Amino acid sequence: MTRRLGVCLLGIAILAGCAGPHLAERDTNRIAYGAYLRGLMLERSLKLPDALDAYREALEYDRRSPLLHVRMGAAYVKMGKTEEAFRRFEQALAEDPNQPDALRWMAMLHMTQGRLDRAVADYERLLTTEPEDQFIASTLADLYVLQGDLPKAIALYQRLIHEFGSTNQLHFNLGVLYGRVGRFDEAIEELSRALERAPDSVETRVALGLTYELSGRPSAAAAHYEEAIREDAFNPRLYMHAARAHASTQEYTQAAANYQAVLDLSPHNLEAITGFVRIRLAEKRYSDAAQFLARQLQEAADKPALYLALGVVYRAAKQSLEALRAFEEAIRLKPDDAQAHFLLAAELDQLQHRRDARQELRKTLELDPKHADAMNYLGYLNAEEGQDLTEAKALIEHALTLDPDNGAYEDSLGWVYYQMGKIDEAIATLERAITLLDTDPVVFEHLGDAYFKRHDLEQARHNWERALRLEPHQPQIVEKLKKLLPETATVRTP
Repeated sequence: MTRRLGVCLLGIAILAGCAGPHLAERDTNRIAYGAYLRGLMLERSLKLPDALDAYREALEYDRRSPLLHVRMGAAYVKMGKTEEAFRRFEQALAEDPNQPDALRWMAMLHMTQGRLDRAVADYERLLTTEPEDQFIASTLADLYVLQGDLPKAIALYQRLIHEFGSTNQLHFNLGVLYGRVGRFDEAIEELSRALERAPDSVETRVALGLTYELSGRPSAAAAHYEEAIREDAFNPRLYMHAARAHASTQEYTQAAANYQAVLDLSPHNLEAITGFVRIRLAEKRYSDAAQFLARQLQEAADKPALYLALGVVYRAAKQSLEALRAFEEAIRLKPDDAQAHFLLAAELDQLQHRRDARQELRKTLELDPKHADAMNYLGYLNAEEGQDLTEAKALIEHALTLDPDNGAYEDSLGWVYYQMGKIDEAIATLERAITLLDTDPVVFEHLGDAYFKRHDLEQARHNWERALRLEPHQPQIVEKLKKLLPETATVRTP
């Protein structure tokens, strides 16, 4: 009972008559306390209406008891009567603004209703009244995370560690939060502390691996993933992480072995299949990749994703007809696959079937109106042939709203301006494209063409030569350089 329970009204004392005020107060206390205990027993037996009656009886003798209002509110919660529960908890807080049980119940109800701001306010009040309660602080930190207020969550976890001591879970949570706000060195420090306290924690190893990857240190990430594998050798997810990290460091043999380990544990794991194919493509082992996919198709010939992967392999190997057939089979199995139509369009373009390529690109956009690559490709095809330039410009600008820092899209837009005769706009756009994509010879060729159109022969020569340095075997650029005046042009090949 709280300090309020048992304080009787003056009228009760008067009714006690000659028994005197002290005896009346004792009787009032006894009656109120007895009713309260009876209510508790009934509540625990889930006889909730009877429990409420008992609590009401106790309230007749102590109307200002916050605890009785809390117990009535709890009973209403169990009966599913949320509004009545809220009213009782609010009454308890009116009597005692810091009543912890009322605040806890209010916080719980606010959380179940998705009212996180109110729940946070409740727990913040609780923490001011019970600053030593670790559960309250931890729960409030979790609520800050749910709200997306990560700086407050970080500060609270720092306080928890300072006041309650180090645990692997506290350091782990703090490390993850540092990672989420991009403070990778601090994240690694906290996660390493967590690992010191729980060396066999696979979860901490994975978190460290992901943090090292995000901070651009894939070798360190791979080492942690491999350690995690030693702890849990039958977990496919760990092999997937390790494969990705090894691939980032061009350790292709180890990456392929990790993907194979996933397939040993889960033979039809599509992510592992496509990952293995990417490794073989990076190694330019196109035949091995095609044979691998052929074996997969023997067991799962109805999987359109496998035909898509096979088409990509044939495309990389410059086997256009085989690629075309693979993409067509993927579409036969799944006609509404936008990406399959896009890849088919790209292959048709390679084969100079541009009318059919345009049709497939329009089909791609019909199936996926936000397919930015298809918008850009269709716009670029129009620009290449100097037709429908207004539509081309609109398509590419739309693609750029979806992916503003895409250098290839900027190049396409610059080429549209060039074809429109807007040379200054073309040069400005192509210069921006180069800042985003400085390894593509096509961008430098386009920029050289634009400068040539503006009669800036030195800049034209400079950009065409840069295109040649990136890809030496481009006879069309060599011819362009030869047409420049001898005093401004020198054909420099690597």
